[in-house]
Amino acid sequence: FPFLYLGTGLSLSWVAVEKWVYPSMALDIVANHHVPTFGFEPSLFVVMAAFIEFVVGYLLVVGVLNRVLGFVVTAIFISTTMLFGMTEVIGHFMIHIVLIIFIIEGVSFYNPPIKMHKTKTDQFIFVFLNFIFVLATFLLIYYRFA
Repeated sequence: FPFLYLGTGLSLSWVAVEKWVYPSMALDIVANHHVPTFGFEPSLFVVMAAFIEFVVGYLLVVGVLNRVLGFVVTAIFISTTMLFGMTEVIGHFMIHIVLIIFIIEGVSFYNPPIKMHKTKTDQFIFVFLNFIFVLATFLLIYYRFA
């Protein structure tokens, strides 16, 4: 379970950073598939979607709301299936399986990193500071080596 949470969270976060570094790829998808941007400018929509994706990936790694996030991401992937069809189902099949496991099992025997801290204040500080560190690290790695 630790590897599933870590791998899924980090891959979601990495794809989000990719949308920030190369927004033209995501903008191309938004334009060609007529993705609803809910009144936002497409470039702003891509940035916001990437931020949400990064936060979801980060929270999976840290261990906050794992079952809820499993439901939310599954619902998002099911809704995107209406736009992209069978390609979406095939492309995200493995992630669907992992998310179903997260929904069924929760954290199971996995002791998430947030549980290292006992008080809610310590957990909040841990999540906030670690978020800034992970975000900076991902951006640095991507800009340095991509």
